[in-house]
Amino acid sequence: MKQINKKYICYYCLGCNAEELNSFTPRQRCKNFVAGIKDWQNKWREELKNGNK
Repeated sequence: MKQINKKYICYYCLGCNAEELNSFTPRQRCKNFVAGIKDWQNKWREELKNGNK
């Protein structure tokens, strides 16, 4: 299993465990999202801002 980039919401999720599949592709939006990190929204926003530089 490869490391998920912080710019994808999957990094902050405890939800579907889809990342265990070989055909998994990280997503920006997901209906099965379950927050797994405290204050994830602010951390995700910062990562998206820093990724655009």
